[in-house]
Amino acid sequence: MNVSLKFKKPRRLQILALIIFSAAVIITTVLLRGPSEKRSFFSDKNAEYVQGIDVSQHNGKIEWNKVRADAEFAIIRAGFRGYGTGEISEDSRFKENAEGANSTGIPTGVYFYTQATTPAEAEEEAEFVLALIKPYAIDLPVFIDFEYPYGEDGKYTGRMRNAALSGSESAEIINAFCACIKKAGYDAGVYSSSSILTLEVKTTALDKDLYIWVADYNAKVTYPGAYDLWQYSKRGHCDGVNSKYTDLNRWYTGNGADKPD
Repeated sequence: MNVSLKFKKPRRLQILALIIFSAAVIITTVLLRGPSEKRSFFSDKNAEYVQGIDVSQHNGKIEWNKVRADAEFAIIRAGFRGYGTGEISEDSRFKENAEGANSTGIPTGVYFYTQATTPAEAEEEAEFVLALIKPYAIDLPVFIDFEYPYGEDGKYTGRMRNAALSGSESAEIINAFCACIKKAGYDAGVYSSSSILTLEVKTTALDKDLYIWVADYNAKVTYPGAYDLWQYSKRGHCDGVNSKYTDLNRWYTGNGADKPD
C-alpha cells in the first residue's frame, strides 16, 4: 500500500504540470493573434478608435471635401464578381471615388466583393484590383469582401454559396487573394459578418497578418476572434455622402480602452 502511494503522487504532479503548460500555450496563442502582429494604423491618435466609412457606387456622387471633415478614413469598393454570372466588374464610381478621396488626403483603403469558388479565381480577382488601384494612393489595406447574398426566400444564395465550400476552402480563397495583394506591396485583409467568420470560415487557418474587418450590427461584436475594424452600422450618415444611409466603421488604434468583447 505504501509503495503504490509513492508512485501516485508524482503522477498527479506530472498531470497538473501538463495542464498548466497546455493552458499557457493556449493563452500565448490567443494573445499573439491580435492586431499587434500587423502594421499599426492610426497609432498616433489619442483615442480607442477612429471613425470612418465605406462606400460604393450605391452611395452615388460623394463630396469628398465634406467627407474629410466628418470621417478619418474611407474604404472604397473597387469592384465585384457577379454572384450569378461570375463576371468581374469595376465599381462604376471607383475611379471617381479614389480620385476624390486622394484629393483630400483622407487615408484610403479598398475592397472587392468576391464570389470566388477556388483560390485561382481569388487570385484573378486580386490581379484585377491591383490593376485598378495602381494610379492611386492606397494607404490602408485591400480587403476581400467575403459574404453571401440573400435570395428572395431570405436564404443565402449565389455561386460561392452553391459551391458548398468548407471552412478550410473558404480560408484558402481568402488567403490566396490576400497573398497576391501582399506580394504587390499592399496590406491585406478580409471583411465579413460575425456569423460567417464564426460558422463558415476556418479563421485559425487564415494568414496571421491579415486585417479582420467584421460587420456586426448588434450592441457589440459577437465574433469571438481578434478583429481590427468594426462595421457597426449600415444606416449611418456622413457629411458629403448623399445616399440615404452610409456604412459606419470603427478602426481600433490600440490606444485607450480595449475593444468590446
